[in-house]
Amino acid sequence: SGWTNNLQMEHGMGSFGTGFRYRQPETGRLQGGLVPVDFATIAAGYGCKTWRVTTLDVLRHALDAARRETVSTLIDIKVLPKTMVHKYGSWWNVGVAQTALSERIRKVAQMINEKRAQARDY
Repeated sequence: SGWTNNLQMEHGMGSFGTGFRYRQPETGRLQGGLVPVDFATIAAGYGCKTWRVTTLDVLRHALDAARRETVSTLIDIKVLPKTMVHKYGSWWNVGVAQTALSERIRKVAQMINEKRAQARDY
């Protein structure tokens, strides 16, 4: 999915093919068009209450209804690839290499360690 691909890219390691693209026949690389994924149907199959949002009014309704649900919920809002909010206004506490040849990955590890030091224990 897009957020998984963004997470990989933000952590300095490049994409592992999680952008869900078709394979280019000429090169064999995952550089083709986007594979359409119906997250709402998948989530519904797992018992979630879902909404497909295409307007602001539907979003308001979905948010209001989701707050009242007693089961897990999913609000499916399609966006163009790479148009999401940078880092989603937060950071992800995920494993990252602590020793790497890549300066970019070392900087990410330093940032994650600094954020972890500031995070609250639960």
